[in-house]
Amino acid sequence: MIKTFDKLGCFLREVKKFYTHDKYISKNFLKFFPFFQKIIKKITIENNWFRIEDLLITFDQWGETLKKEKLECWINKYSFLIAKKSKKILVIMPGNIPMVGFHDFLCVLLSGHKIIIKLSKEDNLLIPFLCRIIIHEKPILKNMIKFTNNVFYEEFDYVIATGNNNTARYFEYFFRKYPILLRKSRTSVSVLQGDETEEELISLNQDILTYSGRGCRNVGKIFIPYGYDVHLILRKSFISEYITKNYKYTDNYRYYLSIYIMNEVSFQRNHFVLFKEEKNDHSPISVVYYEFYENLNQVRKIILEKKNHIQCIVSKNFLEKEIPFGKTQHPKLEDYADEIDTIEFLTGYFNMN
Repeated sequence: MIKTFDKLGCFLREVKKFYTHDKYISKNFLKFFPFFQKIIKKITIENNWFRIEDLLITFDQWGETLKKEKLECWINKYSFLIAKKSKKILVIMPGNIPMVGFHDFLCVLLSGHKIIIKLSKEDNLLIPFLCRIIIHEKPILKNMIKFTNNVFYEEFDYVIATGNNNTARYFEYFFRKYPILLRKSRTSVSVLQGDETEEELISLNQDILTYSGRGCRNVGKIFIPYGYDVHLILRKSFISEYITKNYKYTDNYRYYLSIYIMNEVSFQRNHFVLFKEEKNDHSPISVVYYEFYENLNQVRKIILEKKNHIQCIVSKNFLEKEIPFGKTQHPKLEDYADEIDTIEFLTGYFNMN
């Protein structure tokens, strides 16, 4: 199984090179590539949120992650046996960023169980295509993977579901009789201390704006020391200027710009992102909230109180569990969403049966 996902990683690395500088696809994947190109074109036409730049970030991330040595190092940490009898795991995937449900997909299959996938309409092409590659490499997987458009007609044993706080209430009710791993709305924050380098501020803008800021790992709130000039951050945002090609993003920008102007709200901006002083953490698309602080202990206390609503904390020498600037969209295999270990969830329930 690990060898199969290692091959998939090879394909994604070749794709990244093809679209950036090296127009070469090996003979192992050549027959898949023409159809893959059509899928990429269709995705960028049908879903304006998914720019080719964002897709390449996703391919780069998973291409570097799906390597034999990394997969073995991760999965060997778990002292469990592959299930003698496969269970059926329903996985309801979100669609806010490309392949966002792939980690759950990986966890279920490596745990030796069958997966039933309910895709989001916003991201319903990439994972089915990648399944063609891994099934080609390991045909037995065809019997372990199923896609569904309606969960009401499916039989399953356990559920993994990701959504916002509103859909979570629905999931909690509908799947109340099943063991369920349920993820709700989260956001990410950054803590600046005023001594960040130019490179770190450029990287912070990647944490903010990659995937148009739609992911729970995107920084939507920044804590800054009193007197800090937010334009130091704004001036480094050029790294993500490609999002101005996304009319949905720019519509959000124009909307909040007009709202703030009409209501005489104080804000800072450049031509594609707004910075607003705000206590709230969940900022809308195209807006970044910031909050001044007097001392770092004050910030630690605030973050500790909100830890169940925060996915990532981007900082330097601030907390033990911090993420370096520019790395929020490059999680490791052991960086589980909402800090809930998916493998432990699966094996914990299965070992009870």
